[in-house]
Parts: sequence; C-alpha cells; structure tokens
Amino acid sequence: MRLPPLLLLVCCCTVMACGLLPQCAAAKARHFRWEVSNMFWSPDCEEKVLIGINGQFPGPTIRAKAGDTIVVELKNGLHTEGVVIHWHGIRQIGTPWADGTASISQCAINPEEAFTYRFVVDKPGTYFYHGHYGMQRAAGLYGSLVVDVADGEEEPFRYDGELNLLLSDWYHESIYTQMVGLSSNPFRWIGEPQSLLINGRGQFNCSLAAAHTPGAKQCAAAAGNRHCAPVVLPVLPNKTYRLRVASTTSLASLNLAVGNHKLTVVEADGNYVEPFVVDDIDIYSGDSYSVLLTTDQDPSANYWVSVGVRGRQPKTAPALAVLNYRPNRASRLPSVAPPTTPAWNDYAHSKAFTYRILGRAGARSCRRSTTRTRPPRSRTASAARRR
Repeated sequence: MRLPPLLLLVCCCTVMACGLLPQCAAAKARHFRWEVSNMFWSPDCEEKVLIGINGQFPGPTIRAKAGDTIVVELKNGLHTEGVVIHWHGIRQIGTPWADGTASISQCAINPEEAFTYRFVVDKPGTYFYHGHYGMQRAAGLYGSLVVDVADGEEEPFRYDGELNLLLSDWYHESIYTQMVGLSSNPFRWIGEPQSLLINGRGQFNCSLAAAHTPGAKQCAAAAGNRHCAPVVLPVLPNKTYRLRVASTTSLASLNLAVGNHKLTVVEADGNYVEPFVVDDIDIYSGDSYSVLLTTDQDPSANYWVSVGVRGRQPKTAPALAVLNYRPNRASRLPSVAPPTTPAWNDYAHSKAFTYRILGRAGARSCRRSTTRTRPPRSRTASAARRR
C-alpha cells in the first residue's frame, strides 16, 4: 500500500529526528534549573573570580539518553554582562535557536533575565557545553554533556565502568585583561596559561610528582583545598573502563597518557571509530574522545594520568591525576615518573594519530555543525569524522 505524500513526509521526518521510532517512545524530558554567576574559586590553588553554575565549577554534568529532550532553565546572575550557552557537538535539528551562539542564533540573555533551552540529543557520544559570549568559556563557564545509547540499544564495545575527564587551560589574568590585550594595537600577547586543569583542578607552581621532576616543588596535597585537590580516578583491577575525554582549552593543544597502560580509541566527537590502540592521544580544543583502558597492571600500585602541552613549547607544567587501583589508598602517589609527553613539535606523532581516526564500518553517523576552530586535519581523518 502506498502512503499519501503528506503522511509519508511526516513519517520520514519523525524517523530522521528520532533515529528509531521505539527510541522516541522511550525518550524522556530531562529538566535542569541553572543560575550563572561570578564566584571566588581556586582551580589551581590560586584564588580568583570565575564564572560558575549553581555555585560549582565546572558546571553540572548533564547525562541523558539518545532521543531525550534537554530542558535547561537558565538565569543570568551576572550583574554586568549577557550570557549564552553553546551545546558543543549537539546538532540542534529543528532547534537552531537553542544552539547558544550570541548574535547568531540567539540574543544574549541579559543580567537578571532567564531563557529556557530546549533541544533533543539525538546521537550518543561524549560532548560538553560552554559559554559563548565574549571569553566566558575561558572564565570557567563549561561542563560535561554525556549522551548514552537509547534504551534497547548497545554500544559496539564493552566496558565495566566509566570515567569522565574534562580538560582545560587556566590563566590567572582576568578574561577582561586578556581581551584588551588581544585586541590592542600594538597586540599584547597574553602568554602561556599558568596551569592545566583536569575536571577543574590543577596545581600551580608545584608538582604532585616533584620527586621525579628536578627543581620542582612538591605540592602539599593542595593544603586541604578541595577546589584544587588532586583528581583521583578509582578503578578495580582487571576491569575495562571507558574514559570520556573532552577539551575546552582556550589555547593549549594537549596530549593525554596513563602510565603503563594502553588506550584503545573507540569514539571521536560523538562518532564511533574503528578501534585502534595507542600509548597516548592528542586532543585539540573542542575535541572529544572515548578510549578504553584495561586495568591489567600491578594491582598493588597506583598510576599517573598525565596531560601535557603539544604544538607549542610547553611552558606550562603537565596536569596530573591519580589512577587509583582499589583497595590502595588514594593518597598513595605512584612511585614512578609520569608518562612523558611527546616532543611539542613532533608533528609526525600527531599525524600518525590523526590518520588512524576512521569511521567505524556500519556506524550510524552524520556530519554535525559546531563553532569550534582547530588545526587543519588530513583529508582521510576529515572524511572519517563526516561519515
């Protein structure tokens, strides 16, 4: 039986928007109420004013399933400037006004005013959100957005647990000083970031691995400061974990490695890729990856997670976190040196990684639009990300 043209069009649009009709039936609306405001915080143990959400930094993690509708009631608690939120990597099919790009898809939300974002997350993957007005992202306005597969569907890989890593660079100068310098004539270079952050935490002017770093000062366990206490990633031996990694940096291109552990890349920017094994991953601003890590090393030890600078002379110390094999104490620092970041100008290393990013055969994937900029990639890698 042939469907009438109008009914056929409605059916096609429904399937395109939801992916699969059963997924639509099980989809939920997930509601959040946020207030954006300035607050004092010490991301790297040095106190400054940043922008947070509901009194926390980074902002709350959004977790949903493919096909769900996200509803965020956002109040602008900043007293002197507007605000918008961009949902990085979300395709906004049918909801371009929710994309959160100031003066492009929406007007900035004025001080003390509110706006409700409502959109569907149609593809599982690792994403994040950030402020898209002025340099508010650099002031701390960002957080993680994770989309799981819809009910009744499965990932094309298996894992026992999950860890989330949100990476960023951090400046001690205010975003206003940075903006004036960058737009001045003559140009005033703002210099390299003072520290790198993992999940909003870092250490400035000291190192958790000072014992392995000549001339470095040992951090005193952040002196009890919860804002900059070392990030601890608890794991159990002989399990496989999915590490979701995203970068919100302003300047720094980064490299991530886990001491003594191999990483299997399975997702890039919300797209499944043909799995491949590496010692470390390069991650540029706006990138997101999922990698699988198997805890098959000596269970009596803990291991470093190290994040260093790539593509620029590294004048910023690496960020460190602890992969804590339970039941070892989280405070027990690894006894060996952290992984060494590849030379900042080892472009062959970067290209070798990029060329291996190929769309997974049979994976449902579509090209998506974002507002990020990044160094040009190879034709092969770019095609893979579009598949």
